[in-house]
Amino acid sequence: MKFLNLFNSIFFTLIMMGAIQIASATEMNKREWVKPKSITIDKSLNKSTAKQMLDTAQLYYTFWNSGNTKYLDAVLSPNFIDHTLPQGRPQGPEGLKLASKTFRQAVPNLSCSLDDLLIVGEMVTARLLFEGTFAGEFKGHPPTNKPVKFLAIDILHIKEGKIIEDWHLEDNLTLMQQLNAVKIQ
Repeated sequence: MKFLNLFNSIFFTLIMMGAIQIASATEMNKREWVKPKSITIDKSLNKSTAKQMLDTAQLYYTFWNSGNTKYLDAVLSPNFIDHTLPQGRPQGPEGLKLASKTFRQAVPNLSCSLDDLLIVGEMVTARLLFEGTFAGEFKGHPPTNKPVKFLAIDILHIKEGKIIEDWHLEDNLTLMQQLNAVKIQ
């Protein structure tokens, strides 16, 4: 019986800690959050789960829009796995922070718009548009001070308000053409 009480106490504490993290994330100024232009939500999801999934996705893409790691820290599992990890990028949360910081050095005014968001089960699929000005060096390529604009698709796996894994595909060919790193004839 003591073990059961201890287990229940620990379980309740963990649930409350998760609820507090989500509550503090949702207390962040929602006016700053990236807003999807189009949302499709699986009708089999209950409203609270759908809202949690939507909030998590919006906070994640607000990180990519702003570069502010408080948004990422609020929604990313410490055990996060990137299944399409680019060569040289560390796995886990630090890899995403490094990617954002590195790309923002080249494109300081980077913005991320969330064009489409689909929420089904524990999965979120997003169609994104990244835009900015190539004003700093990127992977040995000098700045052009010209606009860059490229698309990306993300698939996020979210459990209990935390992103535990993702798969992503960016239109890197278009980006590299705009950086004058690749010429297509």
